[in-house]
Amino acid sequence: MKVARALLRTPRVLGAGLAALIVGGLGAAGCFVGSEGLSPPTEGFYFPTGLAASPGGRVLYVANSDFDLQYNGGTVQALDLQRLRKRALALQASLNPREGGEAGADLRAACGSLGINAAGVLYPGPCGPLDVAALGGDEAIIRSSAVIGAFASNVVLVHRPLAEPAPDAATAPQARLFVPVRGDPSITFFEVADDRPEAPAGARCGEGDSCFRLDCGATTSGGRCSVDHRVGEIPSREIERRKLPLEPLGISAGPDGERLVVSHHTENKASLIVNPWTSAGRPQLADVLDDLPAGPMELAAVPPPRLVRALGEEAIDYQPAFLLTYVAAPQVDLLRAQASTDSEPALLFQSSSTPITAAARGVDSRGVAVDASERQACEAGCADADRDCLARCAEIPVQAFVAHRNPNSLLIGELTTTLVEDDSGRPDDRWAAAYETLAIRDTAPLAAYPTRVAVGDVIGVDGARRRRVFALAFDSGNAFVYDPAARRIDAVIRTGRGPQALAFDTGVTCGPEKERCDCTPGEDDGCEPYSLMYIAHFTDSYLGVVDLDMRKANTFGSMILTVGKPVPPRESQ
Repeated sequence: MKVARALLRTPRVLGAGLAALIVGGLGAAGCFVGSEGLSPPTEGFYFPTGLAASPGGRVLYVANSDFDLQYNGGTVQALDLQRLRKRALALQASLNPREGGEAGADLRAACGSLGINAAGVLYPGPCGPLDVAALGGDEAIIRSSAVIGAFASNVVLVHRPLAEPAPDAATAPQARLFVPVRGDPSITFFEVADDRPEAPAGARCGEGDSCFRLDCGATTSGGRCSVDHRVGEIPSREIERRKLPLEPLGISAGPDGERLVVSHHTENKASLIVNPWTSAGRPQLADVLDDLPAGPMELAAVPPPRLVRALGEEAIDYQPAFLLTYVAAPQVDLLRAQASTDSEPALLFQSSSTPITAAARGVDSRGVAVDASERQACEAGCADADRDCLARCAEIPVQAFVAHRNPNSLLIGELTTTLVEDDSGRPDDRWAAAYETLAIRDTAPLAAYPTRVAVGDVIGVDGARRRRVFALAFDSGNAFVYDPAARRIDAVIRTGRGPQALAFDTGVTCGPEKERCDCTPGEDDGCEPYSLMYIAHFTDSYLGVVDLDMRKANTFGSMILTVGKPVPPRESQ
């Protein structure tokens, strides 16, 4: 189907409630063909809906949705995270002067050329916005871009496992970015750079533009992605010539990046995308799970116990698990993605359902996130050969967090792993299978209409990392910070209008350039921990940078930098 020319000229008009519904998957985007109309802007943001930070701290990926169809598509952009970090941390330092104590910063001097914020209703924070469109050369923030279809809903970044070197390492992909695009509908994917410090030297991106690669088959820089990079748009022969269902919304990837699961809100379906890490293999639609409960929403991959990886998939029966929430069903499901074999195709299936009884009605769940940090800290002290040590660590539950709206709350659960012992009598195969079960144990009250949930770190007053859960509330313009150790909301961050996505940049710097580096705070001079959170503001099309360092009394838990000039919807201009 083709959108009429009149739609392409639709004024940029929306209310926050309507935007929340449509971005949340309740509006029918239909089909969109972007062959006509104006090309989308690449020097700024336009209804951003997805963020992903690269693990090496070099790149911040942004998906823009072209929500009001002013242009002939949306965009994906690769931002220079080092340059953003340098500006944000320099501003943080200016707002927290050491001389004379933490109070009393000269705001005009601290903001410098940005000026003092004169539009606090549109965007909070002390200073004016950083106009990325006016930055060029060594100051440019947006380093590359590509055009996709309209109505992108999210992004996920995946990497080849470091323990599995490719036989064709010179040509095989190392990292890919996947974007659900509702207007095609498709899962558009990009070959991107690998900036992990642990990556093979020949595969790791270097200096210059190599880290900002966005290869989606476009014929020109900043051009439109080709159909070969839109998974599911062309019928798949492998699954009886089926196409991707309509309205791809949530997306999550397993730890090896080889299996991704996508929710389809209006279709009550989920799909499985397989992503082979070979030069000849391309991502493809592998299975569609039909007849799910009403309104599937967001997904979160469950980190498997390290014991499973140490044993290998051939030695233990284990399928990667994904949590799935629903708008109209009072439950959270565990889906599992089974890999293909010589005799069986890849398969996506429902493993179990957990009823939501801790909340009043149990319906209207949105974002979901998991935290396996306690288990992984235990596993770090085990050798792969020490299976008993790994098995003891596998008994530590993985924490799960769900944004719930009826009533407005954060649901807190535990994923418990069960190891099934082998009764065959073979001494070298003690465990035959492993699987997880979910139980919802607690709730924490939130304000109006939470949407996305993510797990990140703040920097404590002692300079050490502290785990927190962040829940965005689109309609109220807040981000709630939950301390899982203290079991309470310990901060509320005021955002701009329509916070839709978030990403974290946490690490250490070791010099005035504020680049992430490998050093040890307290032992190496100039080595300083930092933690920043980036929030994509859908309604006014900009990014906000939040300071997550408790040592900075003037700025902790607040937005310190606005990236991109906020542009309000036409109804409010």
